[in-house]
Amino acid sequence: MAKKRKISIRKVLQVFTTFVAATSCIIAIISAAKIEGEKTLERVEVHINSGKKYHFIEEKQILNETINYRNIDIMHTPLKKLDIQSMERVLKADPWVADASLYIDAKRVLHMSVTQRIPVVRLFEQGGSSYYMDNTMSIMPLAPNFIYYTSVVTNMPPVKDDSAGMALKKQVLMLVRNIQADTFWNAQISQIVVDSDYSFELIPVLGQQKIVFGDTSRMKEKFNNLYSFYMNVLNRIGWDKYETLDVRFKGQVIASPSLPYKGPVDKANASMNWINSIVQTEARIDSGKAIAAAAKQAKAEPDKKEEKKEEKKTTKKDDKKDIKKEGKKDDKKDAKKDPKKDVKKDGKKEMHPAKEPQKKEPVSKDKNKDKEKHTPKYTLPENH
Repeated sequence: MAKKRKISIRKVLQVFTTFVAATSCIIAIISAAKIEGEKTLERVEVHINSGKKYHFIEEKQILNETINYRNIDIMHTPLKKLDIQSMERVLKADPWVADASLYIDAKRVLHMSVTQRIPVVRLFEQGGSSYYMDNTMSIMPLAPNFIYYTSVVTNMPPVKDDSAGMALKKQVLMLVRNIQADTFWNAQISQIVVDSDYSFELIPVLGQQKIVFGDTSRMKEKFNNLYSFYMNVLNRIGWDKYETLDVRFKGQVIASPSLPYKGPVDKANASMNWINSIVQTEARIDSGKAIAAAAKQAKAEPDKKEEKKEEKKTTKKDDKKDIKKEGKKDDKKDAKKDPKKDVKKDGKKEMHPAKEPQKKEPVSKDKNKDKEKHTPKYTLPENH
């Protein structure tokens, strides 16, 4: 038969004492919690990560969102009635808040630790609206309190949270990160344009050409080819020589020239050209005056010839008139001397030769031709 074990009084006392101590501690904690729960907050402290460098969120905004949550004044509300988790969710719903954590310490101080989002790129949609995007591809609206200068992407189509929209935002983010990581391209590229086929064009600061970049594949190779083209070609022939630079193809840069091309200007040659232009204009003016004077003389000579011809014609007419007058006088004298000598032949009176009507001579066409020869067909203007 097995021996019966004796109950140890010592062990029973140990179990009883531990149970009493545990229950008393629990009761003390609960009572202390009830007492503390009836108390209110002493103060609120807000901690904004990277708040010294960027001011996208202010303490007043955080306090307004949490203190006025559900129209409850947390400073005069018992601690047991404060819902810390819901307050955290309210802060995290802010598009400019990346993360938020709230807790109350033993001194009844509410600590709010908030991490704000930092925009990486500003996107301009085709409709005209604009917004910011951070490294996590989260969208932040514009705020009236500040303006943040960063990379700019224009002609952005309306983006949704589907696969196509997320893929486009990912490409934009990759391209912007690569540009911002290089000091040269960060200073050179002022704008990124999204084409209809979701490819990209780059607008530089220096130079008037546009850079057809394509998609984000082989991105480092494209930037290296473009940089070597800048250093080896554009530095020698000028930055405004080409209108379009295409780096979409592997191992090459296709450049389309802009017309007309103006090369670099030498200041010394430019000043000499200015003096030569003045001399040439003065010479043209003098030659114009000489041509105008020669034209005047050419006009005056045929006029003088015509005047001489008219004078000769008038003198001839006067001579004829004089001859006619003298003939009439002689006829009158003869008629007085011999009035009976008028003889009639066949019943008709004989006409005196001086009284016969003179026939007008037709104007010859040769004279008109001579006049046309003397008159110039083209006249030059007086002031050339």
